[in-house]
Amino acid sequence: MAFCYPQAMPNLHAPLRLRPDPNGTPVEYRWIPFDRADARWHEPLVDMATEGLLTEAWYARTDGGNAPYFMPIAGAVKTVAARTSVARLVREADAAVSGLGLRLKVVDAYRPIETQAGLWTFFEQEVAAERPELSAAEQEAIVRTFVSDPRRFNREDETTWPIHSTGGSVDVVLVDAASGAMLDHGAAFDEGHERSYTDHYERLLQRGEIAPDDARLTNRRILVNAMVNVGFTNYAYEFWHFDYGTQAHILTLQDEGVAGAPKAAWYGTTDLPEGLC
Repeated sequence: MAFCYPQAMPNLHAPLRLRPDPNGTPVEYRWIPFDRADARWHEPLVDMATEGLLTEAWYARTDGGNAPYFMPIAGAVKTVAARTSVARLVREADAAVSGLGLRLKVVDAYRPIETQAGLWTFFEQEVAAERPELSAAEQEAIVRTFVSDPRRFNREDETTWPIHSTGGSVDVVLVDAASGAMLDHGAAFDEGHERSYTDHYERLLQRGEIAPDDARLTNRRILVNAMVNVGFTNYAYEFWHFDYGTQAHILTLQDEGVAGAPKAAWYGTTDLPEGLC
């Protein structure tokens, strides 16, 4: 029987799920198998901009406006591309927030291995500089929280495929529909800090440290609910990161105890088709 997602909740302001262990670390997803017989295995990558979505290739920016890097990342592509079904689901989520005068902007999706390696090196150096008192293993654990390790990548070994290389992962933020300005999410995109954990402001609310109408809390709720309601899962350590059809997507569904959750991922590592760069 095909897996069906629960009917989308109309309330985009619903509280977000809390991590079971606030002191826990990300769980490794790479043991999740792939179903190559799934029809979606061969689904192509499409330019999300031509699908009617707002996009910005964050890692390819040359104007220095892409904090925390302030420069292009090696191998970054100018096209924000994702699998066909992923683009369709983001359009549905985009439509859900439009009634609030908002749009979704996709700032990254498919990511070449060279770019993944560049991001790993950036965060590796940043953590080493900021936390010199930690052991190499402890520093690496922090890096792994925000970047999939690309160092063992092998096309023949599915346990080495970073999820952004599949076209099933998307990084999304909310913007004002009229001005295009990014909303305040309480942390910047790709900010390697606990503020980036999806439930950070939910926990501050629980402790009475922010008001229930705090814009940072509200904006995160709208973003995550809009995406999850159409079938994505959110990575608990990055409010902006969402998955569909990836190993991380399947692992999250299983960890959350979703009835009838798939056992295998259907998007494996892939390449940009000719004409997209």
